[in-house]
Amino acid sequence: MLVHRGMAVGGMSQSPIVHVDRSVRGGYLDRTVTRSPHTPLDECSHVTAYEAVSGGCGQSHVLTSSGDPFIAWINFGTPPGLTSQNVHMFISTTEAPAAGVPHDAPFAHRFPLTAAKACLVLGPIAAIVLDGQAP
Repeated sequence: MLVHRGMAVGGMSQSPIVHVDRSVRGGYLDRTVTRSPHTPLDECSHVTAYEAVSGGCGQSHVLTSSGDPFIAWINFGTPPGLTSQNVHMFISTTEAPAAGVPHDAPFAHRFPLTAAKACLVLGPIAAIVLDGQAP
């Protein structure tokens, strides 16, 4: 449904993919990706979980509700096997870019409403994902 809506609305933007070790900041991300894949994170309206043919798994948590004028979601992907502790993350949104902000500005500056919603979900790892802060 999200993909269909995004295609109908157009203007989909995506943050750069960030690879975060699941143990940083007290293991917040590890707890996030190992909880039930059928339970949306706090502040999220829906979740979709999937497993790829390669064995990688992922979750997409919807950051917006039907009352928001745009759609945004955050994706968490784990590679196949147990050797990697990294989770691949990115945020997608149909929010219009902020006026007067350069195209090459950080995602959080270009899409402030989406970034604010993502901060609520990401908690202690928000600065790593949105601002590029070192873990």
